[in-house]
Amino acid sequence: MEVESVLDLTKKHNLTKLEYDPLSVLGIQDTRKLKSAWVLTVNDQCLYEFVYKFEHPDSFPIGDEEHDGTCDFGTMDDPVKPKIAPDGKPYLKSRRYWERFPDYVWATMGFNHLSVDWSGCGRKPAGYRQPQYDMSFFRVTPEFRALEMVCKLNDDPFMTTVPFQEYCAVDTEQEDINGMNFFITPGAMVNLDPLVNMPFDYTHRHQTYGPMPHEGLRAWDESRVPDTPEEWNDLPVYMSTYAGKLAMWQAHVPFKFVNGTKRQFHSLAQRYWETTIQTLPDTWAVKYDERDGKIYFTIVGKAEICRADFERVERAAGGPPIFPNYEIPTEAPAIRDATGDTPEDQKDEDEKPSSGSFTNICSATIVQVMMMAIALNQSL
Repeated sequence: MEVESVLDLTKKHNLTKLEYDPLSVLGIQDTRKLKSAWVLTVNDQCLYEFVYKFEHPDSFPIGDEEHDGTCDFGTMDDPVKPKIAPDGKPYLKSRRYWERFPDYVWATMGFNHLSVDWSGCGRKPAGYRQPQYDMSFFRVTPEFRALEMVCKLNDDPFMTTVPFQEYCAVDTEQEDINGMNFFITPGAMVNLDPLVNMPFDYTHRHQTYGPMPHEGLRAWDESRVPDTPEEWNDLPVYMSTYAGKLAMWQAHVPFKFVNGTKRQFHSLAQRYWETTIQTLPDTWAVKYDERDGKIYFTIVGKAEICRADFERVERAAGGPPIFPNYEIPTEAPAIRDATGDTPEDQKDEDEKPSSGSFTNICSATIVQVMMMAIALNQSL
């Protein structure tokens, strides 16, 4: 079981031993648990396609919808202790795993790193209170998120807050520049209401569950929010800003889209208002293969670097990523010689890379691209 490092301020610590990791507030910087792999390509039309493949871990807890049962935390007047899942953590606590991209990927898509968050109880608003994955692409570095995107947290006793989901207090209660930066929002010079680099109908929520530490001031299309979790049948995208600049692009994937006995494919597309950033995804999709449980999340957009330059910088960075082969058992007994020593080549096979997954990912995306093109045309 993963252990997230937390500094106990009641005890003396020698920080020179690097006991404290400031990035631990973002989750676990290791996506091995998800058996993940990714591939990025750029075509002759300067469009990028990013495909992220992963599997749903059996150890991830699946909570009850509507913040009931295992996800129940009571009310303000009658709170209850959050239920603990089999993995030893509360059902209400998100399991977060993130990965930093190579610089050439950041330059191509505009995203520095990806965080894959599992929320067994869902998230607010109420229509999204069911198990889901949040695919969060950040334009800022993890260090910036952890150290700069902080705020005075909401502690209003008259406002019900879901445990383990922290939100910033309103702008008038912020005491330093870091907290105030959450409420600087970008607007077009001609029309200040729509948000620059976001779909026209997106609006910021300046209180309750809008501003979140390490994520920014979130915005979304209120008209798309379903009334109940049972009515949620799409892939909504949230976006966030910090200090007036776009910080995050986040797609929400309901668990019912990526499990079961039938193959599934879902996609969505959108345009942006007054764009100053050309690399934002205009189409995205998720595919689930019931035969092996593989999940493929894809985004497509305009690349900052066209094909020839992209392939040149990719080669300079060491070539395409080499994908781990997760199919080899990681706890197989090691072969020992007569002395009882373990040969060097009998190390944990999970650490040995294999490129076998690359072809599978590329072939799996061909149908996705065609269907996403259809979805894009329908949205225009």
